[in-house]
Amino acid sequence: MKLRVTKKEDNQFEMVVGGEGHTLLNLLQSSLLKQKGVEMAGYSKPHPLMDRSILYVNMKKGNPPEDALVAAAADAREIVSEFLDEFEREVSRTKKKE
Repeated sequence: MKLRVTKKEDNQFEMVVGGEGHTLLNLLQSSLLKQKGVEMAGYSKPHPLMDRSILYVNMKKGNPPEDALVAAAADAREIVSEFLDEFEREVSRTKKKE
């Protein structure tokens, strides 16, 4: 994964994310929208053959976008961890029935 910040202003933040697609960026977008102070979060994939996407974050005044992104990544990690725990329990339960 390659990251490059392309725009950083008071309330706006853009970052190019290389090597990742809709799976990660959709999860980050959803987590960002839960964060306090986030006005808009989204991403675009300029072309299907390009291996990069652009993540956009607009904040309400006085809220640093980097803090929101760190919190969103932690939230995304927790969601994936919770899924993995539940999945492992279900696989274990299913194996016991066999």
